[in-house]
Amino acid sequence: MWQVVLAVTPATVALFLAAALALALALAAWAARTPYGRGPRGAARALLAGWLLLMLVVTLAPLQPLGSADATFWWRPGEGLFELGARLEPAQVALLVRRQAAGAALFVPVPLLLRFAAPRWSAAGAFLLGVGLSAAIETGQLLMRAGRVADIDDVLCAAAGTATGAALALAAKLAVALVHRRTLPRRPVRTAPAPAPEEA
Repeated sequence: MWQVVLAVTPATVALFLAAALALALALAAWAARTPYGRGPRGAARALLAGWLLLMLVVTLAPLQPLGSADATFWWRPGEGLFELGARLEPAQVALLVRRQAAGAALFVPVPLLLRFAAPRWSAAGAFLLGVGLSAAIETGQLLMRAGRVADIDDVLCAAAGTATGAALALAAKLAVALVHRRTLPRRPVRTAPAPAPEEA
């Protein structure tokens, strides 16, 4: 995980968001071409299942034997940026900010893929699911006592990532719908035939 955190830069974040938007546009275009097909929905479900599995491995893999560490919960926003009341060095703060950015990015694909895997889900519902999933993960980390710290900042960053993913999915659907509407062939307007002379 820390190897990924070290790779977090403004450029990599921009590339990740661009890739997420491209995926959303591809799924939206596929769904628009086959409105009654199961292909887009099945692909989104497979990607969502794989991503959720990756998330659980990254966030719940124990760093120590289960039950060997103290149950620690940082409930105040920003508490992770302080240690024992002393401010961290700028490099340490930057590393923690990168970790929070990586945590937010981890939740971007969840609502994005959910909107295509289950089209009936609204953006608000997808957002609430992402936040609930983050809260469940933090609760699991707290109960496992395996070297991980439950942090309210992780939930807030997950909420930001979830909102971003839901917004990207919505933007992709609207963009594809607009393009699809413009490319539809226009039906010629039929005018009423002129009355025959004897009918006039």
